[in-house]
Amino acid sequence: MTLLPATLFAQPAYQTGTLLGIERKVKITPMTYVFNVVATYYETVTYELQVRVGSEIYFSDYTPDIQPNWPLPSEWEVNRPLAVRTDKHRLFVKLSYDSEIATYIARHPHPKSP
Repeated sequence: MTLLPATLFAQPAYQTGTLLGIERKVKITPMTYVFNVVATYYETVTYELQVRVGSEIYFSDYTPDIQPNWPLPSEWEVNRPLAVRTDKHRLFVKLSYDSEIATYIARHPHPKSP
């Protein structure tokens, strides 16, 4: 009988975090010009999430796949707890329907030592 490592069956370790804020950012990219005036463009909507996990605060960016008016998950409300995990430069937010959304950590200010 072969023993498989326990890490193959381990579930990701989630921590409890608090959503401190959501900021909607819109980037407009010109596509065509007519006499130096933008004639057509497309918008890319990105949300900056501010999440506190313990004493750490993460600022992460989430860009929905469907643009520009894709709805945010219903559990993303300010001051509401979230299950999150980190992996290098990404912050994963667990959703209520057994899925998760990957966001990209834009800033992670470290607390200053006295």
